[in-house]
Amino acid sequence: MPRFPRSIVIFTSLLPALASAAQMRIFVAGAAKASVEALLPGFKQASADTVVVSYDTAGALRDRVLKGEAPDLVILTDVAIDVLSARGLIREGDRREVGVVVAGLAVRQGTPLPDITTADALRSTLLAAATIAYPDTVHGATSGAQFVKAIDGLGIHAQIASKTTVLPTGVDVIDGVVAGKFEIGVSQSSEILPVAGVRFVGGLPAPFALRTPYAMAVVGGSDSGRQLMKYLDTVAAHAQFESGGLSAR
Repeated sequence: MPRFPRSIVIFTSLLPALASAAQMRIFVAGAAKASVEALLPGFKQASADTVVVSYDTAGALRDRVLKGEAPDLVILTDVAIDVLSARGLIREGDRREVGVVVAGLAVRQGTPLPDITTADALRSTLLAAATIAYPDTVHGATSGAQFVKAIDGLGIHAQIASKTTVLPTGVDVIDGVVAGKFEIGVSQSSEILPVAGVRFVGGLPAPFALRTPYAMAVVGGSDSGRQLMKYLDTVAAHAQFESGGLSAR
């Protein structure tokens, strides 16, 4: 019997494992980023799949799927997933609840918490702030859109325009607050609470309060997506989502 070099024997023994490995793509809205980053290492240890994650606003990721991209799993707002379901991209039974986030304000750690408990208090706080940042509504940011509604409703849009900065995502906003670039940042609770260096002031007050439900869904019946959804739908995973600012419904 011919004898083969040891390196060839070892490589041949790895072929079944290499063949079974696959690349999995998931789209995750910024509101769930911290929790997903905390949960994925455990999944990777139990799976041979390589997971490639795209983070962005729920609206931007929804539009990418509508334009033809095919991730295995998405974690987006309920409204965004409803749109994908209406297009026939999400099959019955391939959707699970994740949690609810609150649109609110953040300040840098160590600074006093401003009063935003009422609409009048929010108006005074925003007028007194030196710099404010919020995520881009055009880019599909839910908290940014709600903040624009609030300042329009308060009648102060023009008064604070010169001291506001619009950034692509809520994650960018909170990074700017941590860095001391902005006195007040607008984002979702789940993009604020897990971040060191900032404090969650609270949700926007009535009548501007907004609670946004999030869900995960498998796109196009992907088996890999179902495998990951099963992992993310455990009691332990939901506890991580809740600690990351996505409260139970």
